[in-house]
Amino acid sequence: MPKVEQFKMRDEWNADLRRIQDMLHDAEAQMKKAGAPAMVEQFYSRPRTAELTSLKEEWTMGSFAARFNRYHTPELIWARHNPANIKRADFSVYGSDCSLLCDVEITSLWSTPTAPNPKAYEDFSPYPVWPDRDNPEVLHVDIDQPPKVQPYARLERVIEAHLRDEYPAYWLVIWDNDHAVCHPNLDELAQLVRRILETKWKSGALPAGLQQVWLFDENDAKPRQIQFGK
Repeated sequence: MPKVEQFKMRDEWNADLRRIQDMLHDAEAQMKKAGAPAMVEQFYSRPRTAELTSLKEEWTMGSFAARFNRYHTPELIWARHNPANIKRADFSVYGSDCSLLCDVEITSLWSTPTAPNPKAYEDFSPYPVWPDRDNPEVLHVDIDQPPKVQPYARLERVIEAHLRDEYPAYWLVIWDNDHAVCHPNLDELAQLVRRILETKWKSGALPAGLQQVWLFDENDAKPRQIQFGK
């Protein structure tokens, strides 16, 4: 292929890049504009829209990158939010010079529903909840009670859903948002994830393209990388 055509294709591909910092800022601005009660209702309602999924993925990507960049190099600066039908991870991530660093698949851990057909946060909360008498939009959560569900009960299922043989090399990034534990809880979660990955690695069930696995918690400044397969 002639060099001119190669550069044209590269420029068109890079035109879709956004600064990850801007991606996070825009996602947080949308959430703030909607208001916390409305965002909680949307996140825990069914069905979720494509727009909401995209918003959550961009917030998660930006939140992880902000923490990663404090401790690691090269920094994750630019990203393309890939469409769902191209057999690649959610994001392609680039450095400051727009050179490709990695693809990143995003997922998150949420509390196991406590109701058969969950429709709101009350149906996901592992603890008893009730609305404030004076402000019904405020929920009180009785964390002194034992959780009604096992923490991280869906962890292995979530990981399996993001082991993609058809993807080129990628990282898997997991946001810990399980409300059945006290946050941050990344050290305990890291042990559980490592155990799952090691079991799958020994049985040959991990995709060849899975290069790194990371955990982060919005209440913890430092992400955790999971070592496996050695």
